[in-house]
Amino acid sequence: MARLRTWKVLLSVIVGVMLIAVAGLAVAGWYYSDQLRQKALEPDDSPAVPDLEVIGLPEGRVTLGPMQGTSKDGDWTKEGVYGLEWDDGYGQVGGIVEIDDEHVVREFAPMQGGLEVGDLVRLDSFAWPSDPQQAFGIPFEEVTFASPLGDFPAWFVDGPDDTWVIFVHGKGANRREALRMLPTVTELGFPSLIITYRNDPEGPGSPDGFYRYGQTEWEELEGAARYAVEHGAAGLVLVGYSMGGAIVANFLYQSPLAEDVEAVILDAPMLNFRDTVDRLAWKQGLPWFLTQIAEKLAEIRFDVDWEAMNYLRRADELTAPTLLFQGDADDTVPVETSDALAQARPDLVTYSRVEGAGHVRSWNTDPGVYEAAVRDFLMPLAP
Repeated sequence: MARLRTWKVLLSVIVGVMLIAVAGLAVAGWYYSDQLRQKALEPDDSPAVPDLEVIGLPEGRVTLGPMQGTSKDGDWTKEGVYGLEWDDGYGQVGGIVEIDDEHVVREFAPMQGGLEVGDLVRLDSFAWPSDPQQAFGIPFEEVTFASPLGDFPAWFVDGPDDTWVIFVHGKGANRREALRMLPTVTELGFPSLIITYRNDPEGPGSPDGFYRYGQTEWEELEGAARYAVEHGAAGLVLVGYSMGGAIVANFLYQSPLAEDVEAVILDAPMLNFRDTVDRLAWKQGLPWFLTQIAEKLAEIRFDVDWEAMNYLRRADELTAPTLLFQGDADDTVPVETSDALAQARPDLVTYSRVEGAGHVRSWNTDPGVYEAAVRDFLMPLAP
């Protein structure tokens, strides 16, 4: 009898420990599903914070020092071309002349405003300020197009060709993301439409206020494509950056206007949202099983359809020639995502896998090579 009582006590303890463990996992999963909501689903319109200080301005150069909290391997340590942004001005930095843990000296060209020692600045991967006119002297017009959620603003740059290029920016980005490629496209004679979509600050928000990684935003791209066709476009080229690549992909699967698409350019496209979330969780040191719990809770709580946002699974349906850029040092979209697309459709995809480039940084790493690839790809469509 005493032995039976002992076993009952032991069993009760084991069950109690298991219930506590399950409860703990549920609480942790709930917390991390909230993190997913905040970091991946909810728009963040807060302004970018300066993270570098100007500590010297030798002729034609700028010396920058990292501030507390600045990433030790951020863009300031990377070779290439970047914008430099401060409160009332903008410039562009180039090659690294000298660097250590405490400072970097880079080539520098001012563009707007005056820079002084002591100013707080940040690097900007878009590399050019404001809009096409201020950045390059390229005239443009503010236009609007319609989607089921309402009217959305876009920049329109005219050109002699009747094939239009439509640019779709990434999550948390804006229309300036297209400025890096725009001069090449304009020189080739293509009209360009640089669009916004739901939950951008300039246009309507979605009913739930969440990014859906192309699952719903493709309707804005369809509205833009319809606008282009109604204003004379005989063919379309779609350009998608990061989440913009997901929007392009789902448009190609969902819209009847996809038959007008003659070519596609994707830069670090987020073609499988779950892979991107898994990468984020891995970077945070989250155990695999806890990531799975958090993702399941996000599916239930926030109506996240992981399967619908895996655009790689339908790669066999793609028909348009595609130029694909992907940095192998991308810490947001796993490089394996683009590898998988290139391997699935070698008949369509021209793949530029850029060594050392971070997320949507292939142009920044080597603008000349990037622009040449775009030019070669689009030349057969040019007038």
